[in-house]
Amino acid sequence: MKTSLMCMECNLKQLIKISNLLQVSDIQKEKAAKRLFKVLSAVDYDQTNPEIMEITWQVITSEFNNDNPYKEIKESYNNLLLSIYEETKQITNKADNKFLAALKIAVIGNIIDFGARHQFDKKMLLNQIRNSHDIFFQIDNVNQLKSSLEKGKQLLYIGDNCGEIVLDKLFIETIKELFPKIKIYFSVRGNPIINDITIEDAKMVKMDEVVEVISSGAQIPGTVLHKSSKEFQDVFHSSDVIIAKGQGNYESLNDIKREGLFLLFMSKCDFVSKTLGVKTMDYIVSHNNK
Repeated sequence: MKTSLMCMECNLKQLIKISNLLQVSDIQKEKAAKRLFKVLSAVDYDQTNPEIMEITWQVITSEFNNDNPYKEIKESYNNLLLSIYEETKQITNKADNKFLAALKIAVIGNIIDFGARHQFDKKMLLNQIRNSHDIFFQIDNVNQLKSSLEKGKQLLYIGDNCGEIVLDKLFIETIKELFPKIKIYFSVRGNPIINDITIEDAKMVKMDEVVEVISSGAQIPGTVLHKSSKEFQDVFHSSDVIIAKGQGNYESLNDIKREGLFLLFMSKCDFVSKTLGVKTMDYIVSHNNK
């Protein structure tokens, strides 16, 4: 989907968040801001916002000389979710519908996002997970997803954020248990960007012990096929089922209409929510085949 003027706010907020996190001087902030304003004034609004965020990220990290400013925070969220992994697994094991329970918990994990406008904290996240049975999907293509997995031969699961990856792992383990014949790949970003997952995160939560992990090859908080590696593109096109987590993947894959492509996320801003006909903070499981 094309970028909106509203998307520029998220790009600018990233500069503010990181400058505060790194406690850079006012002079550094002003220098970085002037450079970013100049760059954003020339961007092509026909691009997706994840593509523009790639440019924003390059400006911020080069100005502040830190290519992974959220590294410690990412690790803390991975550790937090790992610490409740067994508790979360028990929630799915006790559920009448194990598939739905694991799916809900995985989508709840999408609330972890340092690039979005919404506010969240660890207490809110844990409360949502422990009460996951109460949530519902405003766009609900869960049955189509389950049917596709039942018939599918290969699944590409495109991950999104730190912490959330632990809940993705639980969902993938559930998929493997219920649909043992399907081959599964899990993809991560090519390099650190915001709090999106990389190979480092996958190894930290031992995702590589569950499925084959591949990289998109791109430093974009979404999935832009023409900027992705050949390996990723080959797996994408050969997979009859694709699960793409997160709003960034929705923004960058929404224009690709194909059978078996499912977008799972929480709608985090008014612009995206309006395109979907939902409210901000609603949960979505959308079959992107129309």
